[in-house]
Amino acid sequence: MGSGLTVLVVLNGDIDSAFLAQQLATADRVVAADGGAAAVTAAGGVCDVIVGDGDSLDESEFTQARAANPDVEIRRFPTAKDATDAELALRTALEVDPDHIVVVGAFGGARLDHELANVMLLANPRWRDRDVVLADGRREVRLVTGRIEIHGRAGDIVTLLAVGGPVGNVHSNGLRYELAGHGLEVGTSLGASNELTGSSATLEVGSGMLLIVHEYGSGAD
Repeated sequence: MGSGLTVLVVLNGDIDSAFLAQQLATADRVVAADGGAAAVTAAGGVCDVIVGDGDSLDESEFTQARAANPDVEIRRFPTAKDATDAELALRTALEVDPDHIVVVGAFGGARLDHELANVMLLANPRWRDRDVVLADGRREVRLVTGRIEIHGRAGDIVTLLAVGGPVGNVHSNGLRYELAGHGLEVGTSLGASNELTGSSATLEVGSGMLLIVHEYGSGAD
């Protein structure tokens, strides 16, 4: 059983300040990866920990983050390292054994490789069975290895993608195209552009890892 805590991890991608402020209001702990600290300060929040190599946080932004919380913990890493700042931030978030981890700033930015790597981090065995979600106010991305409830509105797009190997025995309730023990293969688009028929749906995965991309208020292609 976890600690009951929600940890907010803020990365250096595209961030809606109003959405970030909402997440800051409900977070028990805030971990920022480099430039994510500047976004936290701009949204009126404070960082508990800042991790990274410092390449996207200038001295003035660092000073502002420290002024907002003089007790902020700084964890500096060399530029040449074996993990991205995002992965280091998630490792840090896991230290308090949280029930929920919300990651903001995982999408967009100048680096497509980092955006893809951020999504694939969901499959990391350290936290892939935990409640970790990448969110920006318009979409949520999470990995499922068991059962999950999806909440939104009728018409929201829900795409299901197999990660790391085939996904077997998938059951759904509340999607336009229901799955009744179906399997999904890596590299296929069978699970793309499904949608909610009401305010919620349930999904259960028998085996494998299923990536869920939930787009709010989107229309199907």
